[in-house]
Amino acid sequence: MQAKHQFFDISSINQAVFACLDNINKLCKNFVDLDRINIIIETLSPSTLALFHIDCQTEQKGVWSQSSANNDNVFHCELSSIPMHYNHTTYSLFLADTIPAIYYQDVQNCYHFSLYWSDDCHCALHFLRTNDNGFTADEINTLQQLAELVAKIVTNLLAIEQINSEKKFYEHEHLRDHILVNIINTAISIRDLEKMLKLVAQEIIEFFNIDYIGLVVPTNGQAQQQLYSTFRLSDTKFSQQCTSLNLPQSFIKKLATSPTLEIYSIEELHAQYSKNTILSMMLDVGLNSLYCLPLNLANKQKGALLIAHRHADIFNSDNIDLFKRIADRITIGVDNIEAYQHVSNLNHSLTNENRYLSEEIPLFDSYKDIVGQSNAIQRVLEQVEMVADSTSSVLLLGETGTGKELFAKAIHQRSSRRNKRMIKINCSAVPANLLESELFGHERGAFTNANAQRIGRFELAHGSTLLLDEIGDIPLELQPKLLRVLQEKEIERLGSNKTIPIDARVIAATNCDLEKMVADRTFRADLYYRLNVFPIHIPPLRHRKEDIPALAQFFTQKFAHQMKRDIDSIASSTLQQLCDYDWPGNVRELANVIERAVILTKGHSLNINMQSFLVNDHPILETPIIRKVPQPDLDNNHFSHNDLVQREKIIQVLKETNGIIAGPKGAAIKLGLKRTTLLSRMQKLNISAKEVIQEE
Repeated sequence: MQAKHQFFDISSINQAVFACLDNINKLCKNFVDLDRINIIIETLSPSTLALFHIDCQTEQKGVWSQSSANNDNVFHCELSSIPMHYNHTTYSLFLADTIPAIYYQDVQNCYHFSLYWSDDCHCALHFLRTNDNGFTADEINTLQQLAELVAKIVTNLLAIEQINSEKKFYEHEHLRDHILVNIINTAISIRDLEKMLKLVAQEIIEFFNIDYIGLVVPTNGQAQQQLYSTFRLSDTKFSQQCTSLNLPQSFIKKLATSPTLEIYSIEELHAQYSKNTILSMMLDVGLNSLYCLPLNLANKQKGALLIAHRHADIFNSDNIDLFKRIADRITIGVDNIEAYQHVSNLNHSLTNENRYLSEEIPLFDSYKDIVGQSNAIQRVLEQVEMVADSTSSVLLLGETGTGKELFAKAIHQRSSRRNKRMIKINCSAVPANLLESELFGHERGAFTNANAQRIGRFELAHGSTLLLDEIGDIPLELQPKLLRVLQEKEIERLGSNKTIPIDARVIAATNCDLEKMVADRTFRADLYYRLNVFPIHIPPLRHRKEDIPALAQFFTQKFAHQMKRDIDSIASSTLQQLCDYDWPGNVRELANVIERAVILTKGHSLNINMQSFLVNDHPILETPIIRKVPQPDLDNNHFSHNDLVQREKIIQVLKETNGIIAGPKGAAIKLGLKRTTLLSRMQKLNISAKEVIQEE
């Protein structure tokens, strides 16, 4: 920031001082014979020495001045208000290194009067004679009176200039504040980065009358740098462009973080980076000097401000200070735009997500995702309403594909726990040896490769709902621990004896006949009773065929929208085929058939040939079909009697388990064998589960 005294301009009082010299000369002619009269004014801030002179005979006037002169000697004796007399010898000593000797040429006598003395300004009046005649007492008295008059005049002139300099200072500060206000207003009001940078560049160029402004900002994170350049072609014409920086990021960082003010030669930079088009353009329009300022916010570099001009004197300390303040405001603008764009992107993403969810997953509160108006489905929804706001366990029973998870979500969304996310786990999809850890969590080091603590699903569901899907597949040895959690409302992580209280509402779902499993001792009775507090039977699709048209329309719209297909109706023949079919795979099978039909349909109406959609004219069943196992060729295979007995036993168990080998309902468990052992024996005895036919 410039100080007030820097606007003090001594040349502004030239004419007034000349008028004063004219009047003094006229007065002196009546009383004192003089050859020349000089007035010396020295200002310390800024350091300026000026000598105003008049030839008393020819009345010619002039001024000599210089800045930053080493002129202390001129006044080192003039602290006293007593007039001082110098002859040629003594006065020439004082002029040696300050005022040129020509202005005291041939002077033999000089009478000096101090007109004004302050900390930052000294003034003196010199009456000069070129002859040896000294000054009489009367002449000295007359000169003293004239000096006092001149002192008042000069003091008033200096005071007026001081006032003017302060006025200029405040005007200058107002202009500086004005550009800062303009830049910050532009920076925070415009949301488009390129537009904001262009307007800011024009403000800077017009204020400083400089030739080029460049603003470097990172794009794509920090991987690339964009340079927004503005060249001044005339007072009202600008050339603006956006290009890749094509300079190493390390180079910009070096320019912007230099601890000292460095003005770079554009010619030297171009020699080093000859392929840079912006540097070439700078040289073409005659720019010579470049200065770079960082755009930093919270120790993070947001870019850089480049300033180029024909002359380096534009980069004085006062302008550099203002450049830095401008850079700070540009940084705020860039950061605001980045934040605005980030929020806009998030908002756009959330809007799209909300639109997708609105279309694909309708609100649970109104059961829009549960399509159907049949009595069977309405009875289920009534049960959902009754049990939703309680904390009791719910057991959802139904065939595969009936939408049990959908009803579990509906119960959760109608409950007081709906503000928290429902947690779910498919018990059949997790290996038996990992299921305990998934449900209850484990501590670090609880078992091999347990390198970190793990939070189980029950803990995640605290205050919410936990869906235990395929509950019938939970291993028998894990069922007591699950029962304890349901009874005591607390868990223990694997590897810990610390109990953790749990408030999780449990919904279990299965397509198994749990009552039969209890009778077969493959499912604990006490666990079954604990889960079966409020059973809800989800009807298969064949028991609510009146819902098939609505379901078909729903899935057609859904898949047509996803695939961007224009299908707006379903052929009546197609609808009749859908209603005539029994759908052993239930709603899931219907959805798959509709999806395939949408892919194959070429017109605007959905068409389905059910016979071509079914494998071998019958539906694909949920469990493997066990086909006939060929009897072993006793002539070629040397089976012992024990082998044959064991073979028949394995085939019988495979029939009972519908060909399932592993898992809690698999043949390996029933035979008391490991899965790998059973597979090895089946291979030895020429047994294929896929070829076994279940015999009634």
